[in-house]
Amino acid sequence: MKLLKTTLVISISLLLFACGGNDRPKFVKSPIDNLITKYIDRNDFTVILSDMDYKEAEDKYYHKYRILLQKNKPQLTKKQLTDSTAQATDIKIETTNWLEVSPIIFEDHQNDLGMTILSKKDGVLDKNTAPAGANGYVGNPRYGQWQTHSNGSSFWSFYGRYRLMTDLFYGPRYSYGGYYGYGRRDWNTYNRSYRGQGDYYGNKKQYGTNSKTNSNSSWNKKPSSFKSKVRSKVSQSSSNLKSRGYSSRKSYSKTSRSSNRFSSSSSTRGRSGGFGK
Repeated sequence: MKLLKTTLVISISLLLFACGGNDRPKFVKSPIDNLITKYIDRNDFTVILSDMDYKEAEDKYYHKYRILLQKNKPQLTKKQLTDSTAQATDIKIETTNWLEVSPIIFEDHQNDLGMTILSKKDGVLDKNTAPAGANGYVGNPRYGQWQTHSNGSSFWSFYGRYRLMTDLFYGPRYSYGGYYGYGRRDWNTYNRSYRGQGDYYGNKKQYGTNSKTNSNSSWNKKPSSFKSKVRSKVSQSSSNLKSRGYSSRKSYSKTSRSSNRFSSSSSTRGRSGGFGK
């Protein structure tokens, strides 16, 4: 009798555990999670979604990432910083191969092409989406300085040694308001109201997949009909997975810490600004 009671208690416990397990969220692992693991010992790195694709014959979705790894800051003079013939030695850029992602991950980031989708600064992870370079490079006097355009607007300019960042973040043919770079007033909006708190695409949604900075990506060279078809398909595939209890880690792992590590003199605090003049 005692043995029967013990067996019954164990059986009920296992049943309750199994039922409770069904309520637990099932997360779809992403290459982004693998990158976090790969660079776990680094305090500072940035991941940019550099390209994306859908292979119809395989019925699979793919991402390609560009990773910026920061090294120790070199001690350079102003002349050395402005030397455009020199190459930066404290920034290492790595580009991944095409990596398969689930429909949920593809849908999460379908508007994020050319954007920073993951960054780690001073050991703190941030999975919020931001214009490339906004979190860590723009506004950081280590890499450049604010300059004034002829119309009085203030914009960010990278030192000659870091000229690669102009093409990397803005695109080789990108020009906003007649100059390269992000405007100071509206960068302040991101820095104060969005950094570490939420996704930011600009006041006119001018950053992301449809931005001119992505004109050379394989995704934006696809016909509009193809991209529209993929958006419809990935939405359906993602919904099917979510109905089975799956989700992505992006939805719960965003940091809530706001950081204002870079100086700014503007008092703009509204959420209406983009990165324009």
